[in-house]
Order: sequence, then structure tokens, then C-alpha cells
Amino acid sequence: MKPCSDDIQQFRAEFLAWLQQNGSEEGAWFLDEGPVPETLRTVPAEPVTAEPVMAEPVMAEPVTVEPVIAAPVTVPVPPSRPASPLAPDPDDPFAAECAQFVAETLQNYRRQVGSHVPEGAGPGAEADLVVLRDEVLPCTDCALHETRHHTVFGAGNPRAEVLFIGEAPGRDEDLQGEPFVGASGQLLTKIIGAIGFSRDDVYICNILKCRPPGNRDPLPEEVARCEPHLQRQLDIIRPRVICCLGRVAAQTLLKTTASLGALRKTAHFYQGIPVLATYHPAALLRNPGWKRDTWNDVRKLRALSDALADPARLGEAGE
Repeated sequence: MKPCSDDIQQFRAEFLAWLQQNGSEEGAWFLDEGPVPETLRTVPAEPVTAEPVMAEPVMAEPVTVEPVIAAPVTVPVPPSRPASPLAPDPDDPFAAECAQFVAETLQNYRRQVGSHVPEGAGPGAEADLVVLRDEVLPCTDCALHETRHHTVFGAGNPRAEVLFIGEAPGRDEDLQGEPFVGASGQLLTKIIGAIGFSRDDVYICNILKCRPPGNRDPLPEEVARCEPHLQRQLDIIRPRVICCLGRVAAQTLLKTTASLGALRKTAHFYQGIPVLATYHPAALLRNPGWKRDTWNDVRKLRALSDALADPARLGEAGE
């Protein structure tokens, strides 16, 4: 079930409150207890006061009343993509940098895809993912199957516009068979919520579907065996934008040895899909000094996602 707009605002408020409270201080990444600053609190909706109902006047003589057929009630359909909670702030020095990043990425995107903008997931995306999942779960193509508890296929919306990729499952993920469910997964959920999405809106997976012993980096032969599964996931979901969580995921997907610092500076492309890179949530738990950079990265992610979903913006990029 998707959270209501109040829940999304609360996620964002808590995340921003943590940033203000902790600054660049050392310590584990978690939400401090205490009240949310007044400037970040969600403003409650004004109470709705019902208009008084006037009694019908008493008629002196009986009156024949024709039956009234009520008009059909039209229930508004909620939008398929959640609105962004990140209102433009002209006083924010990051706003201009973010706008320039989006404009440059749209220009490069047009060069990648030409006049034909790729469509999203096809009508059979849900069923196709189930078929692929059933193929991947019993995989024994590399030695990792000998030490795993569960294959971690991926989870989320089969029609997601935003897809997050990590490097490999950790201990909690291996035990539960779901991606990003440990401490770093809880942090990722808060970060996703802070930009107006829920885990039901996005899709989350890893380069490897099985946990490497001791959480070591994936080996080249393991990536070679497992990456085709990821490629098929991307072919089915067809996200508008990909966010790589951490150096290993970004280097592996983009086939580069560039540092994460260099990769974070601009958008890249994987089979025509824009790719952004940021810090892995587990790294933020160890190094909270990177939290501000991560917040800026995901703000760019949300802004780019909104632009790619806007035909008018795509048209401007092609001019």
C-alpha cells in the first residue's frame, strides 16, 4: 500500500531534521529523537466545517415530487507517479546546480535516444518478471549458490520509473531473500521517502543475486554469470532512470574504473537509460559526513525523473 501524502511529507521532514541536527558530526546514521523543527513540520490541513442543513419547510398541501436520479459520482483516480515534495527554493544555492544538471542530462539523453523516446514497461511486465524470477532463484551458475541461504532477485514496482541497484545482498538480505532489508535498507527507505517515493513506487535489485562470503566485492566471473539476469530485469522494467548505490555497482554497470567521486559529478548512460551514482547506504552508516552529498544526489535523481516524465521538457531538450 502506498503511503499518503502526509506520510511522504513526514518521511522528508524526519530526514531533513536529521541532517540539520547532526551536521557533519561523526556517529551512526539514524534519526535522532526529539521534535521536528518548526520549519520542517507538515502543516495540518484546516478542519472542514460542514454547512448547516436547513430543514425543509412544511407544505400546507401534499406535493407530488418527481423521483430524482442522482448523478453518477466520479471518483478521482490518483496519479500513477507521486508528486515531488521538493518545492523549488530560489534561496537554495543547490537549486541552480540541480537545474543545470537536469538540462545538460536531457540534452545528452536526446543524443542517446534520438527522436524516439523509449516507452516504459510493456503490458506483460509483471508476468515476465515472475517468469524470470522463477528461473533465477534456483541458479547454480557460480559458486555463490553453495553458501547462500536465499537468492535475492529484487523487489518493487514492475513498472517503476526509478530503479536502484546495489552491488550484492548482505547478511540480512541473504537470510530474508529481499533486497535492502537490514540497517542500510531502512536508511534507503527513508531516503526514497524523502524525495516523494515509496518502495512500492521504485524497483530495487543488485548486480549479484547471491551474497558473497564476508560481503566481499563481487568477482569478475560472478558478475559475468549474474549480470545477464540484471540485463533482463532492465529490459522488462524499462526504468526512466537508474541510481547506482556505491562504487562497485556503478563501476560494474558502467564498465569503468572511475572513482565514485568522479562518477557522481554527471549522469551516465546504460543502454540509453540515464544512470546516476551515489553513496551506498551502508557507507553512510560508517561515514555520516557524506550524507549532505547523498541528499543532493537524490534531489538530482528526483528532478531528472520528473523531467524525463514530462513530454514538454523532453521536447525542449530536442530543440
